[in-house]
Amino acid sequence: MGKLQTITMNRGTGVPQGTATRLVQDFLLRHGSGLDDLLRRFPGVHGPAFRGAIAKCFAPSETAPELAMALEEAVDTLLSLQGEDCHPLPVDAGRRLQVDAGIRWYAARLHDLARSARRM
Repeated sequence: MGKLQTITMNRGTGVPQGTATRLVQDFLLRHGSGLDDLLRRFPGVHGPAFRGAIAKCFAPSETAPELAMALEEAVDTLLSLQGEDCHPLPVDAGRRLQVDAGIRWYAARLHDLARSARRM
């Protein structure tokens, strides 16, 4: 038989506690390496440190609103990179618009996660 687990519901929202953290962790597991690759083009932002700042909010003592605030700061950081000088990789030859599109995609996903964390 498997390990039994008690799910604690948030009385205000009806959503299991820890859902916001789980959603962000899943997103970073799936897309974190791509985010790191994108951030490699910008010397002022270190990808693993960027993700580490978000991961600090996964501690049991942190709350969903604190996670939402960290995600919103990450969105602001990403959006500030648009149009900024970057060190293109060989695959980027003539494709600055795709770099900016990648920035906007990650910013939009993190914004969506921040909005859902605020509601949980």
